[in-house]
Amino acid sequence: MTYKNDTIVSRVTPEVRCNIGIIRISGPLAFQVSIQVLGKIPLSRYASYLPFLDSSGKILDYGIALWFPKPHSFTGEDSLELQGHGNPIIIDLLIASILTISNVRLAKPGEFSERAFLNGKIDLVQAESIVDLINATSEQSARAALRSLQGLFSFHVNNLIKKFIKFRVMIETLINFSEDEIELDYKYNIKNEINKLINLLNNIYNISTQGAVLREGVKIVICGHPNSGKSSLLNSLSCTNRAIVTDIPGTTRDVIYECINIRGVLFHLVDTAGLRLTKDLVERIGIEFAWKEINLADHILFIIDGSSSKNDQTKNYTEFLSMLSKNINITVVFNKLDLKNFKVYINDFKKHNYILVSAKTGRGIEKLRKHLYDIYKTNKIFDDNESIFLARRRHIDILLKILNCIKESKKNWKKYHNIELLAEDIRICQDLLNSITGSFTSDQLLSDIFSNFCIGK
Repeated sequence: MTYKNDTIVSRVTPEVRCNIGIIRISGPLAFQVSIQVLGKIPLSRYASYLPFLDSSGKILDYGIALWFPKPHSFTGEDSLELQGHGNPIIIDLLIASILTISNVRLAKPGEFSERAFLNGKIDLVQAESIVDLINATSEQSARAALRSLQGLFSFHVNNLIKKFIKFRVMIETLINFSEDEIELDYKYNIKNEINKLINLLNNIYNISTQGAVLREGVKIVICGHPNSGKSSLLNSLSCTNRAIVTDIPGTTRDVIYECINIRGVLFHLVDTAGLRLTKDLVERIGIEFAWKEINLADHILFIIDGSSSKNDQTKNYTEFLSMLSKNINITVVFNKLDLKNFKVYINDFKKHNYILVSAKTGRGIEKLRKHLYDIYKTNKIFDDNESIFLARRRHIDILLKILNCIKESKKNWKKYHNIELLAEDIRICQDLLNSITGSFTSDQLLSDIFSNFCIGK
């Protein structure tokens, strides 16, 4: 790796005036930086209060210096951390002085974490969880990200890899023997092992899905027919005037996004255009966008005008259900509770979750908030569950591919009993698992992942 010839430097703290400013240096010339800036190499892993010098030997600042010789550092390289006063001018002068040393350069975004990964200090899941911990939007997601950083997700993945390797060894052994030489009922054993792998994968996939919701929040799409009160509901739930509200059907033509926090849980609200047939080109485009958001939703709030007729209420909802492309959790929200002619025909909606609200007066809104929170709390996604770790869509997509592959292998094995075909499927699954932790990962994927890190990480 050519990066090993470079020593990198970066500020860690933001480029604003603050009490403390931190600079991080990592690489083979970190010791030379220490000699120039501090006049010596500090005691290893010990906080030393020292003057910080520029390239001419003049004092720029006083602060704490921490020296981490390889391999006992975050990056696995010689590393120096300087903690001084947080004046951006002082920080810039100090970095400029450090950059006068040949083969020392500014770090790229995420390069410290990338070096930690490449030097085997952390795996790819742990590296990704650093960003997730920084960007956590709730206590639950922060705790889950910390568990991933500590290696909980990696432990489950590595355990799965061991199971796949053990199974591959068993299969490869059987390939080298004829059926007459095998005393055990190997067909039964293979079927049993496949079922064990599927159960393990299902468990990790379910936890990962919960972790992804924690990381990204819950996407709630508000939809329904025009003038049912979708935009009013968005404004009421978010306590803002984010969406324009009028009595004119088709007012909302674009997708409107807003975030709300309910008891520490992040919900992404999406207001959409009213669902109807229209000749208006712009409104039609808005309705197409609405269906795209609906099909990507974690949960749908289908808004029904409670003052409309029984036929309209049931017809609108039945038509909506028939057009859904996949199974999505839905809560029916009957709006306009404040109107005298408000009426809900309960018998037609007994099988569905429904809530009565007035987006105009706020009546029932807190009940709806509690309902949204309770849905996911019931699923134990947002409990302080020590088994939940943070996962990304990348991880979930890979796990789903593996699950589909192993399920297809089970069908093929039951039908053909072709052990060579099974061996190839298991090898593919193992390679996919390795790509989660980075044991087998393309350079482009690494570049994409670490480029999203902050500079200094």
